[in-house]
Amino acid sequence: MTGADGYILRLLDRTGVAMPPKAIALNLRAEYGASAPSEKHVGRRLREELSTHGLVHQPFQDEARAYYAITNLGERYLHDSDAEPAEFVAGMDDTTE
Repeated sequence: MTGADGYILRLLDRTGVAMPPKAIALNLRAEYGASAPSEKHVGRRLREELSTHGLVHQPFQDEARAYYAITNLGERYLHDSDAEPAEFVAGMDDTTE
């Protein structure tokens, strides 16, 4: 996980809606200024690490592939201080809501 991953997950958790990478990047830039990740970096992290580990998913994949929302596992990652990192790898089969 990177700092950008935390920014992305917290934004998706706060908003509670699916968003495309560009909207995520624009909101992060408004909130964090110059330290916010670029749209390209946001898109890469969503497609690669965050999706692969089941922390985000694409709820409208048949209609709009580039929209991402946080999963139950992603919410748990943010809010469960007792969870161990290995639990998130083991829970990859239970990635959607």
